[in-house]
Amino acid sequence: MKNPTALPPRIWAGFVWLVLLMSCNQTEHNLPQTNADKIIQTTDDVVPGHLLVKLTLGQIDFPQLTHALPGLSAQRLFPNNARTEKRTQLSGLDRWYLVSFDPTLPVEQAANLLAQDKRIQLIEYDVVVKKIEAQRIDNNPQARPARMTQTPMPFNDPELPYQWHYYNDAWLEGYAQVGADINLFEAWKYCTGDPRIVVAVVDEGVMHTHEDLAENMWTNESEANGLPGVDDDHNGYIDDIHGFNFCDMTGTLSWDKPYDRSHGTHVAGTIAAVTNNGLHVAGIAGGSGKGDGCKIMSCQIFSDNKTTSASNIVAAIKYAADNGAVIANNSWCFQSGGWTSDRDFEQYHAGYKEVMDYFRTYAGIDGLIDGGLVIFAAGNESYPQPAYPGAYYSNICVTAMAADYSAAYYTNYGTGANICAPGGETNQGTLYGISSTSTSKWGYEYMQGTSMACPHVSGCAALGLSYALQQGKSFTREEFQNLLLTSVHDINQYQTGSKKIFDYVAGAYVDIPLEPYIGQLGGGYIDAHRLLMQIDDTPCLYFHAGQEQELSLDEFFGSGSSYLAYQQVSVDQATQNTLGILQQPFFRNGKLVIQCNQTGTGRISVTAIVGGPTVGGDEMGGMLVERSFELVVRKKVADNGGWL
Repeated sequence: MKNPTALPPRIWAGFVWLVLLMSCNQTEHNLPQTNADKIIQTTDDVVPGHLLVKLTLGQIDFPQLTHALPGLSAQRLFPNNARTEKRTQLSGLDRWYLVSFDPTLPVEQAANLLAQDKRIQLIEYDVVVKKIEAQRIDNNPQARPARMTQTPMPFNDPELPYQWHYYNDAWLEGYAQVGADINLFEAWKYCTGDPRIVVAVVDEGVMHTHEDLAENMWTNESEANGLPGVDDDHNGYIDDIHGFNFCDMTGTLSWDKPYDRSHGTHVAGTIAAVTNNGLHVAGIAGGSGKGDGCKIMSCQIFSDNKTTSASNIVAAIKYAADNGAVIANNSWCFQSGGWTSDRDFEQYHAGYKEVMDYFRTYAGIDGLIDGGLVIFAAGNESYPQPAYPGAYYSNICVTAMAADYSAAYYTNYGTGANICAPGGETNQGTLYGISSTSTSKWGYEYMQGTSMACPHVSGCAALGLSYALQQGKSFTREEFQNLLLTSVHDINQYQTGSKKIFDYVAGAYVDIPLEPYIGQLGGGYIDAHRLLMQIDDTPCLYFHAGQEQELSLDEFFGSGSSYLAYQQVSVDQATQNTLGILQQPFFRNGKLVIQCNQTGTGRISVTAIVGGPTVGGDEMGGMLVERSFELVVRKKVADNGGWL
């Protein structure tokens, strides 16, 4: 196994979820030239008696090989699904097999024996994935100060006022900063979710009976209404009602074993806990309490203190693609530093790469998006390189920020990171963590990590696709992914100086410099409202509350906008009331003049004549042009028109 570069001496305690350890595999650019070239892994941390084998275009009668490997048996890594078999064959995934043999036989010896067969193209060791112990925030989350803000809550979920990561008005004094959030309240004015959007949570098992999740769980109706112990829908899996447990290869999901940490349940709640039901927390795309939330599919790859393996994980991701998921949330990753380039990943992770390519190609929705989104956590090692598979260029890699815009002390960062989202910092106080559903007796708890940042991006993506359905929009995967990754605001300006973090090992506060994070956290921190406006092709105009401002419209009407004949600025009474607009907006010296005294959003319409001072009549005239804009008002706005 390739040895990872030694990690820097950063803060290691206090993580809610740490990254997962893993070895590696390889991809096929050309057929191997020698028997040795076929074997694309090492023997470190492998499952005894297992090999992943990819055949050439021909077939092979595995029982004929029992003379070489005692006790040999084989089964397709991805079972036959009548609905998706054609595309499985087109992608070559039908040629992957899980080969089992006498576990006392060294796997390297078995690999060398199989490599001699010309009908075998690749041999990959089934590498173990270890779940590192995660610290839970065990103090009572209900023993906390009452919320002191006057910001009205859009829904009745009792924990929503404490979910600063959705809308941060800095009522948590002394650390939180206004606007360090995903601007969700404004997005909710336009969309709250859609049950046709399914997000696969590739993680610990999701507690599908949780009262704040049950309504928004994906349900395989054929299995739910079918016979126990029967593959009613012929997808290769039995009794997979809300997903599948790939640890125990059963349709029964688990979440309450001694070493389970509510991780999958917490992630699922951030994406789509039922919103506006008077229970626990709100989910980003959880609906409005009317059965209109996005759905969660549980693809369980971790259970208790057991290790899992590559064969389980790739099977889970393909299952998600074949059963209706359009987003795969992966709040896990390899150890950082083990691989340092995309070429390494492609060379040593053939199975992973091929199945993720399959998800991106086939996990779409007809008429909405022609492929799926694969989203990963960057990792929690404070390492200057995000971990694979997230760092791979085709995957969306998510870093984490704290409630004050600063990089969360644990987040990995660097080239390969694409986007940032709130991940929390509980060592600044429990309430500065991310609040979501859990299996605890309270039904929710606080965690921190890029594992928590990742579902914020998945939730925003689910909300965006829901809105696209609502608006009748259609995108290629690349188009939608571009919208997602550009619906961000600058985070680099906050990475100056240092911040104090409690070092549990030293028992004291230490200063963490922030400059190393500049330009290394991705394109910016995600804004759900901005994503919806991009989907709607509605430009956003940003304003500082309480100040009269002039704004050029050159970007929208052309470089000569100051010379246009503006006819009207229309803003309805509801928007005026919401934003505290006391004077009708007008134009001065060719620039829009407006003062908004309250934070929020609303629509404004500007009408101008292009090509002359009048429209027809007794003289040559121009053409009437109307543009709608979204006014976005918060307490802080940058000079460049984005958030501070």
